[in-house]
Amino acid sequence: MQAVLPVTSIISQARQGVLRRRVDEVARLVGLTDKEMARILNMSIRGLHGKANAARLSLAASERLLLLERLVQRGLAVFDGRVELLARWLRTPLAELAYRPDTDLSLQEITLGSLRDMGSFTQPVQPASKATTPTLSNDELAVVAQSPLAVLDTVSGFSLAEDVLGRIEWGIAG
Repeated sequence: MQAVLPVTSIISQARQGVLRRRVDEVARLVGLTDKEMARILNMSIRGLHGKANAARLSLAASERLLLLERLVQRGLAVFDGRVELLARWLRTPLAELAYRPDTDLSLQEITLGSLRDMGSFTQPVQPASKATTPTLSNDELAVVAQSPLAVLDTVSGFSLAEDVLGRIEWGIAG
């Protein structure tokens, strides 16, 4: 089993472009379909199928493939080389990756609200009145658990999935 790819290696290899044939190698290892691989690589299935095995992927697709390889390597280390367990974990909805649609705030809402509450630097700061938080119904608090595979369409998703693997490795409950 290979060691987990260091980030510097991912950057270097992504810039050079990874060969298309590695897509099939990684997919075969953990049982991912062409549709799943195309989604992870942010490519169309037609675009993925249209590339020759010796062709190089774009920088973005190469980076994603290398991040997937790194995740698979880490997963195999965490699950003691048991590919079937890693493949099942990739498809299992996890509370740690839950999507809470009603709790998302834009950066502008967070920043403007925080700056306004700080007051002025020239005037004494008056204690801000506490804003009331609206009460949310159970439907509004609905949590949509996602599988690691579902979040791998973003670079941030790879980071979240690696964090979950780290928690499993260290025996930290979710």
